[in-house]
Amino acid sequence: MISFLERNFTYLVTMTSIIYCILGLVLIFFKSPKTDVYAPYRKSKWMLAAGMWMISINIWIWLATFTGLWTRENAWVASFDTILFYLIGICYTFSFGSLTDYTYISRQRCKITAIKFGATAFIALIAMIDALATYRQFLLIVALLGIIELCARHLIFFHRSYLQRNELIANYFSSDKKSDIRWLYISHWLLYILLAFGVVSITSGAVINWLLQFYVVAVNVYITVNFINYAKEYATLRLATPEEMIAVMDKTQSNNLSHKERKKKEEEEEEEAEGEEVTATSRTKKTYKEDFRNILRPRIAAWVKAKGYTHEQFTLEELAARLYTNKTYLSTFIKDEYDMNFSGWVASLRIDEAKRIMLKEPEKKLQEVAFECGFSSLAYFSSVFSKSEGISPSAWQREFSRKTDGEQ
Repeated sequence: MISFLERNFTYLVTMTSIIYCILGLVLIFFKSPKTDVYAPYRKSKWMLAAGMWMISINIWIWLATFTGLWTRENAWVASFDTILFYLIGICYTFSFGSLTDYTYISRQRCKITAIKFGATAFIALIAMIDALATYRQFLLIVALLGIIELCARHLIFFHRSYLQRNELIANYFSSDKKSDIRWLYISHWLLYILLAFGVVSITSGAVINWLLQFYVVAVNVYITVNFINYAKEYATLRLATPEEMIAVMDKTQSNNLSHKERKKKEEEEEEEAEGEEVTATSRTKKTYKEDFRNILRPRIAAWVKAKGYTHEQFTLEELAARLYTNKTYLSTFIKDEYDMNFSGWVASLRIDEAKRIMLKEPEKKLQEVAFECGFSSLAYFSSVFSKSEGISPSAWQREFSRKTDGEQ
């Protein structure tokens, strides 16, 4: 069995290298809107395609240097693998980083990454010098640490950035839009497993390398399909991005604003928004906010009474316009008043409405209940209901039906 895998491995990797080239071309020729909003998406697309082509190049270098003997160590393969794995890591981390943080690909980050890559590549290459053969393994391990540092740094960034994106989306859309970026989280971890798998494969036999090829193909197909589908929702999800981050996307600003400057700009815009709402310059800030809440409460109460939350999809900005306020104030009010973000608050209103319907019309199908309350699907309704009540909608309905029958 092992001899069969060893004999036919070159045919397998030749096919997979062609697949990666095709996937890269599919991404390049996929046409996304040529607007400023899609600029980070287009950058991400090119980086992702480059990453797939790097994998293909890595395979062709291996084919060119493979001696046919699996038991014989080829130091040059280890050296070039280390360099190309670093480049692949850069391409994929830059691609996914720019999808969660639209300012991720900056001049400063590119310079720092280029310096670190140069150092890693230099160490990997000098390890091939015959005079340093005694230290070859040590030098390759040091070069490998460069890849580990890249992955660890991006792991910390991505986790923070992904949580921030989820919070922004939850605080802007009335329905579940977080599921639209979940593929990024899944792909992110699949890639880290891929990199770890790839490092292990450098000194592994045919069996591990066969498994690696199938895994890498599956991961890249999954990423490509989801990346293309993501284009449909990309512009919509950008609406949840703070205006100052969109402004940073302009070429004149994208590389000049630091985190502190963006934070300061955000605070200034919030103060400006507050100034537009009420012109009570002589009042204290505390009194000013309380006055505004007293104005907003009856507006929200009227909207809730009219069951405005039963519309399937609306945004924080749309509701703010309907209530004659701005989204910054409305978001703050909901957080302070109900201790929830926007989507959580809307979901709680819909859950209460669903309970009323299920009690009043127990014969009604759950799917009809879900749509009537504003949920986009029965699956989403069941998920939100179960998370809120600790029990599924159907089980809740049966339980209260038994209680009602018992009381009668």
